Amino acid sequence: MTDTATILDMCCGSRMFWCDKQDERAVFSDIRAEQHTLCDGRSLVIDPDVVADFRALPFTDGKFSVVVFDPPHLERVGPNGWQGKKYGKLNAETWRDDLRAGFSEAFRVLKPHGVLIFKWSEVQIPVSQIVALTPEKPAVWQRTGKNDKTHWISFVKSGPAHELGSVDSLLQYATNRIVELERLLLLDAPETVWPAEVNMVYAQIENAGALPAHHQRRLKYHINRMWLEKMPVPAIVTAARSLAVAMENYA
Repeated sequence: MTDTATILDMCCGSRMFWCDKQDERAVFSDIRAEQHTLCDGRSLVIDPDVVADFRALPFTDGKFSVVVFDPPHLERVGPNGWQGKKYGKLNAETWRDDLRAGFSEAFRVLKPHGVLIFKWSEVQIPVSQIVALTPEKPAVWQRTGKNDKTHWISFVKSGPAHELGSVDSLLQYATNRIVELERLLLLDAPETVWPAEVNMVYAQIENAGALPAHHQRRLKYHINRMWLEKMPVPAIVTAARSLAVAMENYA
């Protein structure tokens, strides 16, 4: 974290969807600072730069150009369940007030014309109930993931018109890139017999066997593409591990 950081992740968790989990442009905040061993033996580390409650952020008004708000989306989860450890858990009695306060804080710390990127998985609570908790109007809304249950919603904070510039075009570009990258990650990969080299790399991906079958096919497809492009094997292994972690966010 640096004093010149322009991005705030309000509920960073283990920073799952960040390209660079140590990105110096960002401040990573979360109410939790803890470590767990998941059911498959992998370590889950939640290590924010700032331990803070998203309902009362310790930042001045208008500090950030971009805010990422990916709050817990599960209301019903077991006390020791891996999903609760990974994604956090909503309070069944107060989640509406909690998320309403979170939206309010996100817009408070945003600069005029700043962008809020909000992510929601409606496996339990419909997204329509969530967007009703803020009076702000979404600018771009994209559904992704299996059965389109994951919502990426972008807002632009209001401000003087003369300052607007190209915010809308930049927002659209960023959203298009998110969609493009997800389509590349989640392409349809048919069942086939893969070369031995693919299986050799695949065997080194610790959590690959825990992925659903359709994600395992996708992972092997990406490994094969990297092999055909003559990437070094250590680089393929590293990239494949990152892809496997990313796929865990999609059913």
